[in-house]
Amino acid sequence: MVHDPRPHRLPPDPLSAAGAAAPAVTLRPLRPEDAERIRRWMADIEMLRNTVLVPGPCFAPVRAYTEAEADRYLTQLMTDVDRFSFAIELDGAHVGNVGLKAIDRANAMAECFIEIGEKEARGRGVGHRAMELLLEHAFSTVGLRLVFLGVFEFNQAALRLYRGLGFDDGPQYGWHYVDGEYFEVVGMLLTRDAHLSRTGRCRRPVH
Repeated sequence: MVHDPRPHRLPPDPLSAAGAAAPAVTLRPLRPEDAERIRRWMADIEMLRNTVLVPGPCFAPVRAYTEAEADRYLTQLMTDVDRFSFAIELDGAHVGNVGLKAIDRANAMAECFIEIGEKEARGRGVGHRAMELLLEHAFSTVGLRLVFLGVFEFNQAALRLYRGLGFDDGPQYGWHYVDGEYFEVVGMLLTRDAHLSRTGRCRRPVH
């Protein structure tokens, strides 16, 4: 069953007004016609090394996705009922994906993810802005109380991003094996109350 994103539209964002410092980032539902870009991104080893977990040497190392694997990934993003997945657009161009997964509705919590596929969009604040929009959606619209994730310890840019958004270090996620070494997967979490305290923008009561 295809998830209908219409009840979960993002609220208007005052920071997107002309002249604002934030990049012109918007989120929209993913579409089948996004397949060509996602195939290209999922063949980008640099991006995959920062996002695909390899628990140990007995597991296959990170490699480029085949077109069929990338297409299955897009289908999962669009149809998994325990996800809310969005395309990130910068000035109207699709540059990456962001979303919530493994949504636990009983406990009002979910894991979040982000991938900036276009190299030209990295390092420009796009990820930060996309995550701000996703977190507002998660806490105000979906009604979550907790969002969490795991980050490889060598991914310092991601650690700075999440800490800048108010995430605290949480329980260790495990270990990631690459190039003959183990690296910690740093667990991070953000509560709705902490997000509200930092931004003052999430005002929908959660029952």
